[in-house]
Amino acid sequence: MPSMHIVATTISLPRFLESYYENLEHYGHLRDVRIWVVGDHKTPPESAAYVAAQRERGLDAIYLDPVAQMKWLSRFPRLEAIIPWNSDNRRNVGFLCALEQDCEVLVSIDDDNYCVEDSDFYEGHRLTGSDVSRDVITSSNGWFDICGELVMEPPVAVIARGFPYTKRNPTAISSGKRTVPMVANAGLWLGDPDVDAATRLAFPVVATGTKGRSVALDLGTWSPINTQNTSVARRAIPAYYYVRMLEDMPGAKLDRYGDIWSGYFLTRCAEHLREHIGIGNPVVSHRRNVHDLMADLRAEIWGMIITPHLIEVLRSGELEGDDYCSVAQSLAGLLRRRAGELEAAVRLRGVEDYVKRIGDYLDIWVGVCREIGSFE
Repeated sequence: MPSMHIVATTISLPRFLESYYENLEHYGHLRDVRIWVVGDHKTPPESAAYVAAQRERGLDAIYLDPVAQMKWLSRFPRLEAIIPWNSDNRRNVGFLCALEQDCEVLVSIDDDNYCVEDSDFYEGHRLTGSDVSRDVITSSNGWFDICGELVMEPPVAVIARGFPYTKRNPTAISSGKRTVPMVANAGLWLGDPDVDAATRLAFPVVATGTKGRSVALDLGTWSPINTQNTSVARRAIPAYYYVRMLEDMPGAKLDRYGDIWSGYFLTRCAEHLREHIGIGNPVVSHRRNVHDLMADLRAEIWGMIITPHLIEVLRSGELEGDDYCSVAQSLAGLLRRRAGELEAAVRLRGVEDYVKRIGDYLDIWVGVCREIGSFE
């Protein structure tokens, strides 16, 4: 049974699979990896045949069309009700299928993330969940910008999507090489870096290289974590719920922060359990799908406003528990208790109810994880 499971959503023909086949075959890891392609109502019907053809080549790939997803979710009506169609929130179904089929390392990618020839994708994520020896990074203000690990053209400083603007320009310091438990690993991206729409409009940069290192963040040092080339240890999947976006708030559209918030939830739970986040290898090529940048900006602006306040709640709130299931449920309670504080801080009606619902969704998620998975 493959130990590493990769999950991607797509509304296009999943051509990215070919690069993963080539990479895994080249480095001898075809038997170690299973890939879940999660479709949606907009996904071309011929995707099923396309995935089947990749299986014939030797790639362990499974296509979850809408019918297959509805069948799987029918066992969990409360969960089914909170995973919307026409949304990348569908990747939650793939995460749970991977958990149920005994994955040890879960890897989330986007359908525009392609393997690169000189980066062993499996090897880069293989140690997630293990004790690793790495340079451990701390910083002057408790923040580390993952984009600082990239070489940009033109050479301008940009920050990652989801990085709080009030924490810009931290001074990163290596506290030396240590052996630490690494529960998640954020791989890097060449080509189109994961910056927000405001940055894309001001500085259309290209990532041409990396610093060539892999590090671990010290406890108390945070960085945005997305769902592009990010791996999570099995034990932490209950804390890696992809947050539902696009819920009703008067006068506001909030989107494109579901992965960022899930990364911060995971980081807070990991910190409570004294486990670390890695950053570095493997590297993928981000051949970004076509986007309307003004539409992206409109969708992101409230995420940019709310996120620093959400982070303050996460970092200042006390959690309880000695495993990721119990800690994630404690975090769900924290969100419900302090949702009103968030609404008051951002002055947007509807935030309180929305954040309380996120706490409820996280409870449902953890309950399903407990039912289908073991975490010993």
